[in-house]
Amino acid sequence: MTKKNSQKRIVGWREYVTLTELNVENVVAKIDTGANLSSIHASDIRISSKEKIKYVTFKIKKNKNTLRKVTYKLHGFKKIKSSDGVVEKRPVIKTPIILDGIRKNIELTLTDRKTMDYTMLIGRKALGRRWMVNPAISFITEKQENTTLVPFVRAVNTQWP
Repeated sequence: MTKKNSQKRIVGWREYVTLTELNVENVVAKIDTGANLSSIHASDIRISSKEKIKYVTFKIKKNKNTLRKVTYKLHGFKKIKSSDGVVEKRPVIKTPIILDGIRKNIELTLTDRKTMDYTMLIGRKALGRRWMVNPAISFITEKQENTTLVPFVRAVNTQWP
């Protein structure tokens, strides 16, 4: 078996990420190699069912002062152990992101990150074998301009508290 000679791409410890199906562009995400899964700040998280399919409704920060209310298909739940040792059962969605101009489907956990410095964390599973992190640099990749955002089940803008 021959081994592919693929060059790993470099990202900084902070990068811009676009969530096309959630209609959110250029979120500043911390690239966290200590975390297995990725997570995003979500508030007012509610689980519902329609025709035997489970959905999660939540609010996410679209930009500086705008919230977007989203209803999205629930992928499941994961038990996540935080850095302070507390285990939390979090809802998980599968959604595409764009990082470094590359679109990739990832698992994204929803949790309250309002006391954290970054709205979003990108974990090892999302990075895969494609990217390496240079912890000395931020924002190596460029913001995604004019990205085609996909309409989703329901979105309502409200002001961020």
